[in-house]
Amino acid sequence: MFKIKTDLCDFMDLQTAASWAEILGLVTILGAAIYSWFQIRELRRSRDSTTAMNLAANFQSQDFVVGLTTILNMEFDSSKIDDSSNEVEVLKKHFGEDWPKVMVVLTTWESIGVLVHRGEMDFHAFYDLFSGVFVRTYEAFSFILEPIRDKDGNKEMEWVIWLYDRVKEYEKQGSGTPPAHIAFKDWKPRKRS
Repeated sequence: MFKIKTDLCDFMDLQTAASWAEILGLVTILGAAIYSWFQIRELRRSRDSTTAMNLAANFQSQDFVVGLTTILNMEFDSSKIDDSSNEVEVLKKHFGEDWPKVMVVLTTWESIGVLVHRGEMDFHAFYDLFSGVFVRTYEAFSFILEPIRDKDGNKEMEWVIWLYDRVKEYEKQGSGTPPAHIAFKDWKPRKRS
């Protein structure tokens, strides 16, 4: 009888140990899941930060800066373009030697549209860095971009158009921000510790 009681106690200790092992395993799995979630968030932040830095580096590219300045100062008579004219040839002639730099800006916007759509670039980082000059670029070329919408299957500058629509929807919803010097005029840097 004593042996049966001892075996029963050993069985109870083994059962208790197994229960604790299950609890410990569950806590370990839960802890790993929580840790992974934080790591994924940190990786996304790091990716977004890297993307924003790369995006901001465009302002250090001479071709981009010259192209953007050319666009922002563009005085173009869109009546020069009619149904019979080749838009690109008319623009090449208008911009002259700066045409390749203007194309750097337009293709940069096109690439950014794809990256934002795929989630490779944070929309908000793009919006904060470039929304003003992007909208002005679109509006400067609206005489070419708007008719593209009416042509089924036309894929020219499709991501520029898509990105412009997203920016305008964002602002229409009231989500856009006023210029930084107004929106964040009360901002103060953290004190050093």
